[in-house]
Amino acid sequence: MTSHVELLARACAGTGGVLATVTSEQLADPTPCDGWLVHDLIDHIVGATDFFADIAERGSSAEGREWPSYSSGDFIATFGQQASRVVAAFTAPGAMERIMLLPTGPAPGSRCIQVATGEIFVHGWDLAKAAGQAMPSDEEVAEALLSSDWVSLCAAVRNDDPSVFAPELHVAPEAPAADRLAGFLGRDPTWRAGP
Repeated sequence: MTSHVELLARACAGTGGVLATVTSEQLADPTPCDGWLVHDLIDHIVGATDFFADIAERGSSAEGREWPSYSSGDFIATFGQQASRVVAAFTAPGAMERIMLLPTGPAPGSRCIQVATGEIFVHGWDLAKAAGQAMPSDEEVAEALLSSDWVSLCAAVRNDDPSVFAPELHVAPEAPAADRLAGFLGRDPTWRAGP
């Protein structure tokens, strides 16, 4: 069975590969995330990776922290640094048992790493769609997320008011796992940028 850390590392590698091909001309393009342009999505991906590295290292991320506009700088290098940091922090002895503070409340590292993996992997999918790229195929990461505790956490958060997730979209059970994962989170796997 593939470890949580290996799945996280593979999610980071796939999303890093997508980030590496985004051009400055694409920063104002739309994305499957309603209301977000490519630069917003990049800021979120890099910021979330930084956030999860914080909680894995220290248990929490500073409240009221000012998050920079990563997309206006070398976001490829910055993501690489934060991805290395988050994988190293979750690899540390005791990380899976340690309690960390998610926006939804305290949770053990074994659950937090699933949230981190989902966040990085799914937003990599969003970015690939926005940039007209194929997301590096990693069905095992998507399948692992679909069968993890992370799904029940997402379902609970969807019931919040207001919800951060769109309603689930039906995707055929024989569709690729990444598309089924996107549909679960309210994304349309057939979404395309442009008219």
